Amino acid sequence: MKLLFSKRSPLSVQLFTSLALALVLIVLDINYRPFKEIRYYLDTLISPLYYVSNAPKSSFDSLYEMSKTRETLINENANLHADLLQQKNDLLLLEHLKHENDRLRELLGSPLRHDEQKMAAQVLLIDTDPYIYQFVVNKGKQDGVYVGQPVVDEKGIVGQIYETAQSTSRAILLCDYQHAIPVQVLRNDIGMVAVGNGCSNDLTLEFMPNNVDIKVGDILVTSGLDGRFPEGYPVAVVSSVKLDITDSTPIISATPTADLKRLRYLLLLWGNQGVKHEGS
Repeated sequence: MKLLFSKRSPLSVQLFTSLALALVLIVLDINYRPFKEIRYYLDTLISPLYYVSNAPKSSFDSLYEMSKTRETLINENANLHADLLQQKNDLLLLEHLKHENDRLRELLGSPLRHDEQKMAAQVLLIDTDPYIYQFVVNKGKQDGVYVGQPVVDEKGIVGQIYETAQSTSRAILLCDYQHAIPVQVLRNDIGMVAVGNGCSNDLTLEFMPNNVDIKVGDILVTSGLDGRFPEGYPVAVVSSVKLDITDSTPIISATPTADLKRLRYLLLLWGNQGVKHEGS
């Protein structure tokens, strides 16, 4: 086979001949369709080599993108999880605030006389002693609170203030063994005294005649005879009426109308005694 250039050809001749041949091929490729078809088939023939040569880089890029995408998804998932927890916590808080708002609305809508001074108070602590039924509220002497002051909720009498400090006060519950309150039957105005019997038991009614007209379901309200609790506030509902077989005296129990086991927001009332106390 005869070579295009011999070993003895000058380098300048070889360069000139190569450039001339390249120009001829370029002109033919531009102007003649057969050369375009040849180039098309040649490109088609060697195109798999492009994919093979690019495979390592393409694989590396894919793995990088996958790892980056996975990391991004993990971060996004963690952020979404944190946001979800925050949203759930906000919903719980909103539910709690809604419940407190409803309680306050009920409390402020309790049957108070327009001429009575009142103040909302929050329960800070409930005594856990099984024989002492007391609690602490966030109002004290600086707020005008006094010993013996009535405490009510939206359903009725809760108890009364037992001790006062500068910014807090301790109250005794209606069901405490030391607590007694004059009451009367709403149906017929018969008077008696409701005495605490422990918060796990109903109140006991004392100081009433043997032939008293009272029955289960009767509503007991404050009589106002002690000068401490205003008249007409709900205290309890008669739950049991029995007779002592020894002397035929009635044994009557009554369930407090106030929810003494779920205390949060209460009202302090200023009666006549409170007004005198403030003015002294």
